[in-house]
Amino acid sequence: MSEQITEILVPVDGSSNSTRAALFATDLAKAFGVGVRLFYIFPAASVEIIGMAGMSRADIDQAAQASAQKAFDATHQAMEGISGVTIEEETSMGDPAEEVIRYTEDNPGTMVVIGRRGLSAMKSLMIGSVSDKVLRHAKSPVMVIT
Repeated sequence: MSEQITEILVPVDGSSNSTRAALFATDLAKAFGVGVRLFYIFPAASVEIIGMAGMSRADIDQAAQASAQKAFDATHQAMEGISGVTIEEETSMGDPAEEVIRYTEDNPGTMVVIGRRGLSAMKSLMIGSVSDKVLRHAKSPVMVIT
């Protein structure tokens, strides 16, 4: 890796593993002198299901934003009292692993700190977990927190 770490990206979904990853990332960010970006991805499958239910694009966007806010709130609650690091939020829609990988490709210098398992443990048993895909395909450093 020839890039200097400029940011730590933490995919969050409200699970205890993503919260642990965010807490660990803040310690790393302080050591590296960089900020943390909490990254929520509204899964593409959810968009398709909601769309089939006849919801408008505005309703889908509202549902995605509500899900993101719930995950961000849970993470911020766990991080209460942490200071000395800048924390930003970003949301996206799509396949969670692909969106994290895309973010690292678009933002060289990003380190990913990700929980080993999120809220969809059963799905990951069938098709592989998000953290496994990110670990195998990201072009930047990845740390998996258990």
